[in-house]
Amino acid sequence: MGWDPYELLEPWLAATLYPSRTRENYQAHTGDWLDHCRESGLEWDKVVAQHIALWAHRPEAPHSATARFRGSFLLCVCGSQGCRCVQSRGPSSPPHESGPVDSVGLDPWQIAVLLAAFDERGHQDRACGYLQIGLGLRAGALLAVNLDDLSTERDIGRGADTLRLPYAGGGYRLVALPPLVSEAANAYLPRRRPPRDGRQGGPLFTNRTGIKMPHRYPHDLLRTVAAASGLLSTPL
Repeated sequence: MGWDPYELLEPWLAATLYPSRTRENYQAHTGDWLDHCRESGLEWDKVVAQHIALWAHRPEAPHSATARFRGSFLLCVCGSQGCRCVQSRGPSSPPHESGPVDSVGLDPWQIAVLLAAFDERGHQDRACGYLQIGLGLRAGALLAVNLDDLSTERDIGRGADTLRLPYAGGGYRLVALPPLVSEAANAYLPRRRPPRDGRQGGPLFTNRTGIKMPHRYPHDLLRTVAAASGLLSTPL
């Protein structure tokens, strides 16, 4: 990315309303995460679940999986204004740069709790949850995603890393999938049930008979996971 992660983190933490002790913990955890990345030859902005798992073996790493998710995700949150996505307002318009999709307004701790909980679910639920949390997609937008909306700019066979999202007035934007979101989506794709009419593509999320998942599925899934994680009082 070309950003100094410390230059991103410190002013972001200073601007939050967290108690000083919370800010100190977040800074310590994220600092140890950056040390882990540097010593392991990892890129902090291309984190995948295996990197977080390896971090657990460091003496100064947070003890809980939730805290480790939060520590690694914090930099993505505070650096999100630097993320870019490609958009196009119509077939005759060349793509141009735009800011990222809006988040759902959860703080890093809530995000970490939910992501850790979604990791305990099946592949479809996990992909649905990561797209909701990682991209801030609402239920309607999520269920409107078709298989053909996933694409890749990487080598063939490496999996999807971009998602096409439509504008209400026509046209579309291509949104880069964060590595953890891309990993969850690609793990689900081989297990997705294709439409029962045999056509290619179709809705991304289908049930066991190949029918598009009901419109309540993403919302009910998020509520179920939030309730099990003790976050039911959080506005969703």
